[in-house]
Amino acid sequence: MLIVVFICAFIMGLSLGLLGAGGAVLTIPIFVYLVHMDAQIAISSSLFVVCMISLFGGLNYYKKFLVDFRSVVLFGIPSVIFVWLSRTFLLPWIPDPIWNEGNIMISKSSFLLILFSILLFFAAFRMLKPPVLNSNATLHSNSYTFILLNGILLGVITGILGAGGGFLIVPALVILQKLDFKKAAGTSLIIISINTGVALISKYQSLSILDWPFILTFTGIAVLGMYSGTKLSQFLSSDRLKPVFAYFIIAMGVFMLLKELL
Repeated sequence: MLIVVFICAFIMGLSLGLLGAGGAVLTIPIFVYLVHMDAQIAISSSLFVVCMISLFGGLNYYKKFLVDFRSVVLFGIPSVIFVWLSRTFLLPWIPDPIWNEGNIMISKSSFLLILFSILLFFAAFRMLKPPVLNSNATLHSNSYTFILLNGILLGVITGILGAGGGFLIVPALVILQKLDFKKAAGTSLIIISINTGVALISKYQSLSILDWPFILTFTGIAVLGMYSGTKLSQFLSSDRLKPVFAYFIIAMGVFMLLKELL
C-alpha cells in the first residue's frame, strides 16, 4: 500500500507540473482513503505538500520567465487575506458534529470531505470548459472585480479545504489576463505556494501532530513528479491532458461523495 501511495504522490506532482493544478485534488483523497488520516490532519498535511511542490515548480517556471508577477499581486492580496480569515475564524466556527439527529450523524471531518467532493465536480467543470483565448477585450474594472472575487473564493477554499485552487486561477489568468497556458500555469504555482504557506502559518499549532517522516518522503517523490511534469509539458499538449484529468476528478468526486454519505 505504501508503494501505491508513493506512486500516487508522483502522479500528483506530475499533474501540478503539467497543468499548474491538481495538487490537493489528489493529495487529500490519498491521505484520507489510502493512508487513513483524519480529514482535518489530511488538510494540514496537504497544505504543506502542495506548498512545497508549488514553490519548487513555480521557481522552475520563473527561471524560464513564465511567471507574471502582476497577476500574482492581483490574485495574491485578496486570497491571502481570506486564507488567514478562513483558517483563523471560519474553520474553528464549524461545529463538530455538523448534524446529529436520530440515526444520522455527520462529523466535521465528513462535512469537509463532502464539500471537497463537490469542489472536485466544480474543478472538473472548469477544466472541461474551453478557454476563451482569442478575446481582444482589455482588462477593465469588471475584470478586476472578477479577479478580486476569484481571489476571495480561492482564499476560502484554501483555508477551509486545503486546496490550492489552480483550477480557479489558471482559467482566470488565461481569460482575463490574456496569459498563454504555460505562463498561467507558472503564475498559478507561485500563487498556490503563497496561499498554502499562509494557511500553514495561520494554524502552525497543527504542524506538531503531523507525521513528518512520511510527509517529507511523500513531498520529495511528488517534487520529482512535478519536475517530470514541467519537462513533459514541453512535448505534451495540455489541451489533450485536461479532459482526461477532469474525468478522473469526476470519478474521484463520486467515490468520495458516496463514501461519506453511505
